[in-house]
Amino acid sequence: MLRVNFRMRFVYVLRALALVVSTLIVVPIVVVVCLFEQDGKQGYRFAQWWMAFNLWMSGVHVKVRGLENLDSKRQYVFMSNHRSAADIVAVGWALWAFQIRFVAKKELLRVPIFGWGLWALKNIVIDRSNHVQAMRSYAVAGQRIHRGISVVVFPEGTRGVGEELLPFKKGGFMLAMETGTPIVPIAAVGTTAIMAKHSLRIESGEVEVRIGTPIETAGVALKDRNQIVARVREAIGALARTPAPQPLSQGSSSS
Repeated sequence: MLRVNFRMRFVYVLRALALVVSTLIVVPIVVVVCLFEQDGKQGYRFAQWWMAFNLWMSGVHVKVRGLENLDSKRQYVFMSNHRSAADIVAVGWALWAFQIRFVAKKELLRVPIFGWGLWALKNIVIDRSNHVQAMRSYAVAGQRIHRGISVVVFPEGTRGVGEELLPFKKGGFMLAMETGTPIVPIAAVGTTAIMAKHSLRIESGEVEVRIGTPIETAGVALKDRNQIVARVREAIGALARTPAPQPLSQGSSSS
C-alpha cells in the first residue's frame, strides 16, 4: 500500500511538473510570436500543442461528439457548462480546427506566466466590476470574430457544482446577437473527476465534449435575448444529462 501511495504521489508530482515546465517554455514563445500578430493566430497554435502535451502527460483522453454540427470555415460563440479548470483544455482540444479565444475574468491576468499567455493571445478579458470596460471588451471580441476568431464563453461565469446550471451572464449573448454569430451549446462531461474544484491534483481518465446544434442569432431582435438564453441553457443541460453510449466510440481523442 505504501508503495502504491508513493507511486501515485510521484505521478501527481510529475504531471504538475510537466504542466509548469511546459508553461514556462511555451508562454515566452507565444508572447514573442504574438507581438508580431494582430490576433495571435500563430501563437495560438503553440497553445494548442501545450494543451495536447498536457492531456497526454496526464493520461486524459478527450472524446468529442457533434463535430459534424459545425462548419470549420465559420465563426461561432461557443457556450459551455463550467465545472472544472480542465474544461478549458478539454474544450480547446475538442475545437482544434478553430481559432478560439476565451472570455476570462481579469483576475487570471495576475497568475504568473499563465496570465502573460492569456494576454498575449488576445483572449477577451472581462472586468465584471466595471460594466463599461466589460462592454468594451465584448466590442473588441466582436471585431475579432469578423477577422476569423471564434469565442468560448462559460455563461455561468464561474465553476459550478453538480448538474444544475448556475444563472447565466448575458454578455456573451449580446456579443453573439450584435454580431449575428451562431451560438453553439457545449457540455463538458467528466472534467470534475479529472480536476476537482479547488484542487490542483490532476487525475487521469476520460472526458467527453458534446457539441450541440448551432443556434442562429442573425436577425433576432435584442428584445428576444431571454428566449435565446433559455434555448441555450436548455440545450447545454440536455447535452450534459444525456447518458454516454456504451461502449464509447473512439471519435476524437487526445491519445
